[in-house]
Amino acid sequence: MFPSATSWDRSAVSWQAKSRPRHILEPAMIRLTAELQPVSGATLADLNENLIREHITTAVGQRAYGESTEPRDYLLRHRCVQEIDGQLVPTLIGMLSFGRDPSGWLPHAGIDIVQFSSPQPNSTKMLLSRQVRGDIVSLIDQTAELLWARTEHRIALRGTRRVELDAYPLVVLRELTANTVLHRDWSLTGSRIRVQLFPDRIEWISPGGFPGRRKKVSFETLLHEHELRNHHLAQILYLSGRLEAFGLGYDSVAEAMRLAPRIPVVTSTPEWFSICVWGKKLRDEVQPAPLSELSPRQRQILDLLRAGPTYSVQELAEEMGETPRTIQRDLRLLLDESRVIADGNTRNRRYRAGNLDEGGTG
Repeated sequence: MFPSATSWDRSAVSWQAKSRPRHILEPAMIRLTAELQPVSGATLADLNENLIREHITTAVGQRAYGESTEPRDYLLRHRCVQEIDGQLVPTLIGMLSFGRDPSGWLPHAGIDIVQFSSPQPNSTKMLLSRQVRGDIVSLIDQTAELLWARTEHRIALRGTRRVELDAYPLVVLRELTANTVLHRDWSLTGSRIRVQLFPDRIEWISPGGFPGRRKKVSFETLLHEHELRNHHLAQILYLSGRLEAFGLGYDSVAEAMRLAPRIPVVTSTPEWFSICVWGKKLRDEVQPAPLSELSPRQRQILDLLRAGPTYSVQELAEEMGETPRTIQRDLRLLLDESRVIADGNTRNRRYRAGNLDEGGTG
């Protein structure tokens, strides 16, 4: 029988009181692929039963799974645990997918995200450095959400309609993050997955080259060749709804990025692989309203910003005798049309005239 929630938690508490080893996989199990290796020293209590049940509910709800919904049966079927000397021991895939503290047992499990204001990595131009940790689904979701929040989004006017534009569609951020996790060589424990954001592109870098590929890899080859290193992890991600039908993720990326300035670039070496995508140039698509259609207050904001060099919301409000909320509302429209550029984080943000606003208000 699978432990009850109470016995599961009690076992976890007693185990945590011991000095558990922080190293990784069982070296004697070399005949197994990395994802199926037992995690040395871990027990069933180190898996989160609630997370397992939520996962099973999701898999059943999307009609991707129709067999036993007992957690023990599910874990065994998907090779998330292995029976050793009469005890169920989590495998790497089990710890990654359902562990209470995956990075505690697998220090190489996680994603590190860095954003630069420069076109190349430069520690003096770093805007953001974030470590994402947790179970495999949380890694994918948190990374995609953070990338979405840190990339450009605008509103374009198409006739009388306002259309939302994204430099990187959410499907691209989610699919490439999921595929980077999926194709990672989990036997390499010296580094983590890294995502780098630059002003014009995003690059995903993962330990280990693409599996089974001896010739040069390109994005086009990924569209037509589908070879997996981690078959069981692929199934878990598919059942969780984080991976499209096998082999279709790159097709979705290609379709979503067809208007980007460059096709994605894939690089693969024995030590690592990377996927780089360039964002759509949204300013080329923005159709600003004629200056004559701006309100007097909006034209006054532009006049002040031209005289600059920069203003905060509070400074504009005081200069114009308006409330900060009113100024923020006008700035949002001017930002959408690239007439105004915002610099700095939310608390210290300052505004200046944009490239689309050269000349006078007329």
